[in-house]
Amino acid sequence: MQLSSFTGLRIDGISACVPAYEIDNREFGKELYGDGLEGLIRAVGVEKRHVCREKNLTSLDLSVRAAEKLFEESKIPREEIGAVIFITLTPDSLMPNNATYAQHLLKLNSEVSAFDVNHACSGYVYGLWISSMVATTLKKKVLLLDGDTNSYYVSPYDKSTAILFGDAGSATIISPDEQSDRRWYFTFHTDGSHRDVLTIPGLGFRNLLTEDSLQYKLYDDGSRRRLVDMTMDGQAVFGYVVQSVPKILQNFLEITETDISELDYLVLHQANAFMLRQLARKIKFPLENMPISMNKYGNTSSTSIPLNICSELSNIVKSKETKRILTAGFGAGLSTAAGIIDIGDCACTGVVIYE
Repeated sequence: MQLSSFTGLRIDGISACVPAYEIDNREFGKELYGDGLEGLIRAVGVEKRHVCREKNLTSLDLSVRAAEKLFEESKIPREEIGAVIFITLTPDSLMPNNATYAQHLLKLNSEVSAFDVNHACSGYVYGLWISSMVATTLKKKVLLLDGDTNSYYVSPYDKSTAILFGDAGSATIISPDEQSDRRWYFTFHTDGSHRDVLTIPGLGFRNLLTEDSLQYKLYDDGSRRRLVDMTMDGQAVFGYVVQSVPKILQNFLEITETDISELDYLVLHQANAFMLRQLARKIKFPLENMPISMNKYGNTSSTSIPLNICSELSNIVKSKETKRILTAGFGAGLSTAAGIIDIGDCACTGVVIYE
């Protein structure tokens, strides 16, 4: 297992933003799932979702709104930002990237570095890792933006995905701190041989967009979706998370010589409530210290980790006492990224509603 570690860092603030429009899955899913709906909701844990009702709202809009709120509440001078990193698989355009326009919208210094990272479920932890490297070398604060509008590429007629996904954006400020001697750790796992179990097959340059890509097709389970919609083999993803991810996390804890008792919270990508509980039990982490917010927001891809913190741990991370957390994202790729970091005594806006 590869290990990356840093000292001399802190999180100055964190914010999340969701669209105002809310879907109640018990109403939404009646026709598609019939009598099986209630059991499905209990298993996956998604009762409601926030999605972009107006189709001109983007991950950039949501993340910039989160950042504006964070700058307002934290009082951090914008000129102290040395880099903008944007994690997304739903950018405004293929070129230019989201990060460069975020620099303009947020009125940041023109000397900042700005780039996007295309990642899905494990993207926020990757973002923290990259931000740690950039903050350490630049000796400047890094604005990490993470957002996705999953509703734009999920078919409302697909039984494997229709009730799962929501939209959200987030902003996190990572800062060099010479006074901090706490060590952060990161590790990663990648198995690209199973990339097809969670994919958008017809939206890219391997399979170019055609008229056929936009036509709904009927599948054996009664679902309908287009080639530009997400397709997911739920059983394969579930198997990867409950079989492989616990071993990755256990190995990570052993190599870093971290006992579960030294960790205050387990903050996971909000993929499936039953799956998350299974994972926590396998690594013997107390369920009461694993916050879950997907019942309110759905699976918001990698943004689910900062959204989960802002929704469930806002008052805790604003307190003077720093908390040690184990965080992990897992899914599309197949990819897992895990980190052990400190958070606390920082600005936290909670969840901002984009009206």
